[in-house]
Amino acid sequence: MDALRDAMLDAFSDYAVPIQLNSRQFGEMMQQRGLDLSSSRVAIVEGQIAGIWLTSVRNGRAYLISSGTRPSYRSRGVARAMAVDNLAYLRSIKVHSFQTEVLRNNETAAALYMSLGMEKQRLLDCYSLLLCDHASTSAFRFDQVTWDQISPHTHELLDWAPSWQNDKQSLSAISDQISCFSLFAGQELKAFAAVHPGTGTIHQVAVRADSRRKGIAAALVADIQNRLPRASLRVINACSTDRAFRGFMTHLGATEMIGQHELKMDL
Repeated sequence: MDALRDAMLDAFSDYAVPIQLNSRQFGEMMQQRGLDLSSSRVAIVEGQIAGIWLTSVRNGRAYLISSGTRPSYRSRGVARAMAVDNLAYLRSIKVHSFQTEVLRNNETAAALYMSLGMEKQRLLDCYSLLLCDHASTSAFRFDQVTWDQISPHTHELLDWAPSWQNDKQSLSAISDQISCFSLFAGQELKAFAAVHPGTGTIHQVAVRADSRRKGIAAALVADIQNRLPRASLRVINACSTDRAFRGFMTHLGATEMIGQHELKMDL
């Protein structure tokens, strides 16, 4: 795992979004996204790991967690060789789809993925929320719960499917590391958020359709900031066609970061 992490950090050393992961953070990232060593590939050149192609396989679907070639080994076809071998293996075990995300300005990687047969599915937005003073007490009381307690009900509140790293299985894989906050009316879940205190990532946040436009979402984010005062909150991979969510981010004063394309292909 340390060798894979070192190769990834070197491959991403000139990336548009800086990546710095210690061993624990790298392990957590792989755990969350579901690293599958059988389908993953590394390229060895002159006895060194020249490139990585790390994948996950779940329920007949595959996902590219991370791929990259170390700068000194680029322009040798390393990435394509790993991709071709990986896709052949995925087909051999009857995986029916392959997907990933790529930064909107990473034209080199996007060109490789699309030459393999991948197509753009949707645009994903990313935001950072500024640290602010403790918010005033709201009329809503949010209870801290476990992911296992609310996960059977969260799909009822979502308007679009979360990206791979934010979906139910990914959050279940790190359920002991995330904090969840909820608003119930009797047995009915009205609002919730699943947040990683270490990274400040709000993996999922939603309000039931019949309870929106009452200030619940803003109060929920304020409550999270009160509970995690040292965390710089961020939202990764929000569906860009959701105008209401974009407006919500604007209302909170969020700063839009570089977004991504979600890519997919049938195998």
